[in-house]
Amino acid sequence: MKGRLLTLVALAVLVVFAAGMAQAADSISAYMGFSREVNEALAKRIQEKTGIEVKNITLSWGEIWARLKSEAPRFNADMVMSFGGAGAIEGTEKGYYEDYQSPAWNDIADAFKSPKGTYYALGTFSFLLVGNKTKLAEKGYTLPTSWKELLDPKWKGQIVAPSPRTSGTAFMINYSFLSLYGEKDGWKYLEDLDKNMAFYTRSGNAPTDLVGRGEYLLGITSDENVLKRIKDGYPLEWKVPAEGIGYEGNYCVVLKGTQNLALCKKVVDYLGSKDCSEFIASMGYIPPRPGIASGLYGEKPPTYIKLDHGWAYKNQKSIMLNWKSKFMMKETEDAKKSGDEKEKSGG
Repeated sequence: MKGRLLTLVALAVLVVFAAGMAQAADSISAYMGFSREVNEALAKRIQEKTGIEVKNITLSWGEIWARLKSEAPRFNADMVMSFGGAGAIEGTEKGYYEDYQSPAWNDIADAFKSPKGTYYALGTFSFLLVGNKTKLAEKGYTLPTSWKELLDPKWKGQIVAPSPRTSGTAFMINYSFLSLYGEKDGWKYLEDLDKNMAFYTRSGNAPTDLVGRGEYLLGITSDENVLKRIKDGYPLEWKVPAEGIGYEGNYCVVLKGTQNLALCKKVVDYLGSKDCSEFIASMGYIPPRPGIASGLYGEKPPTYIKLDHGWAYKNQKSIMLNWKSKFMMKETEDAKKSGDEKEKSGG
């Protein structure tokens, strides 16, 4: 009897252990460059739809790229979900990513994927001008309709934006203005705008919260948390100024050498599904699949500034050095610290 009891106990232990192993096997780790809230929501959605747990590590785009360069060729994650086109393109050239031509992406436009399936863009995001409705009304001001209106001295010390040394959104903001006005006049615009800037934040989403809380009147910010903050009850209003806004893709890759390649492929397949596009659209992004309205912009896409992303990536180093020489003194302490660390690591 005792021997039989021990056998049953041993079997029970093996069943529990096997179940635990199966659960552990159905998980991947990912560096994720959306906002923390979006990362968590997307990871939850992926698990609900595929059964695969995504252990997500929230980092800025710059931090993700710095990690990949320092870790190569033995990466400490299986995938990247959301970082910039510069990292997607350069990492492809360096051989950092697996090629996988997912059938789920066959009917999605080529603009959202590389020919060999090395990277996929999980929709696009942009930057917006945001304002605090309550504080603006108290001042008798209205949200500007043109980027040039931000140069009015009445906004002095009342505008916040992210630093391009730490934020991919901020780099996109800066090269958008260089593209809009031309390099010479673009830098002049940024210098004039700096006179009204309170400071530059570490995160591309930070201005949304600072303006939403009423600490500052205006912000130039990533669009990814704007819809959620409005739903949360923040007195935020937003605008696409007449000249338009810049845009970038949220690029996703499978890292070379992953031990979970089959699981990563299943995740990539889900990312190309209609369900995922609908989920991404509900968060305010413009999804890769056509015909799905953005929860923020609606069915009609916003006016975009004409951008040459290839030029921006090629000239990223010189753009960053120029920005640093002119504007770094207004970085927040955490932005300066993070930016310095990123530069030391070669990011």
